[in-house]
Amino acid sequence: MTRDASKRTAGGRLMSLTSHDLRGARRLNALLSLLPRYHTDHRWNAKTVQALVRAAQALVPDPLPRRIEFAQFADRRPGLRSIVSNGQVRGLYVHFHGGAWVMGNARLDDGITCPIARLCGMLVVSVDFHNAVDDRLDMTLQDCTATVEWLIEHLAELQVKHVILGGESSGAHLAAEALLHLRERGKAAAVAGFVSMCGCFDLTGSESLRRSSNKSLMINGPSALRNLQRLTPSLSGRRAKGPLFADLSGLPPALLIGGALDPIVDDSISMGRKWQQQSANAECIIFPEAPHGFNRLPTKLSARANDLVRQWISGTIEKAILPD
Repeated sequence: MTRDASKRTAGGRLMSLTSHDLRGARRLNALLSLLPRYHTDHRWNAKTVQALVRAAQALVPDPLPRRIEFAQFADRRPGLRSIVSNGQVRGLYVHFHGGAWVMGNARLDDGITCPIARLCGMLVVSVDFHNAVDDRLDMTLQDCTATVEWLIEHLAELQVKHVILGGESSGAHLAAEALLHLRERGKAAAVAGFVSMCGCFDLTGSESLRRSSNKSLMINGPSALRNLQRLTPSLSGRRAKGPLFADLSGLPPALLIGGALDPIVDDSISMGRKWQQQSANAECIIFPEAPHGFNRLPTKLSARANDLVRQWISGTIEKAILPD
């Protein structure tokens, strides 16, 4: 971990890892440094990747064909991919996939969401929202807020009482905005927690993002900043700045996980600090030697991070159930 990265973890707890775990991560990082970085602001990239994903998924039978049907709104009907626990369902986990707001889908996150359903005893619903390759991030937000509001209004039909919202990268931003929307509508009482992995919460560009270079691992930092600048004109007011600029008081417990080598690590640190200051129930954990999206890489860090999320979800939902 660089000296600058060490300084940036001051607002979050640095995850304690063994030297063996860190050596494995460094070896993979050395390989990643030789590979091209993804440019999130290149729309042709997103369209190409999305087309390849659709083609690959069309060739492989969907192991989870069940969908939840709900009312169409604004001429669109976002898809809801549901994953049911084999045992007793203790709550609902609503997941928003990453992909810089312009690519990805719910099925791609089965590797993350299926273990949550199985190991945490949760009904998992992943949202297939509008991918903003047209730069209409406002439509993406509308999909997500309307979907979460509908789910909250139909908890009885889903046979659950408590909800946890979460997401990765851009998906964590969407989950945070959905939570803030529910609070504004007076419908957030059932939300027991919020979880973020490498989340983006400052749409103006956090300090770590503005200081990043084209050598940042996995994603090109300057390109990620340009992506934000391209998307935010479709938003207005506080939303154009991001959840970090919202009032975070009165929110449920939150777990925010970031990577010390991630260009947007400051987003997790700043959001965790403000959430803790205003709601006194947030924890931010920073993994050393971890780039953006590290929880999907074949390392011990990834296993530790994903296990930490599942433990937190299980503990949080258990606390919510106890008063019942």
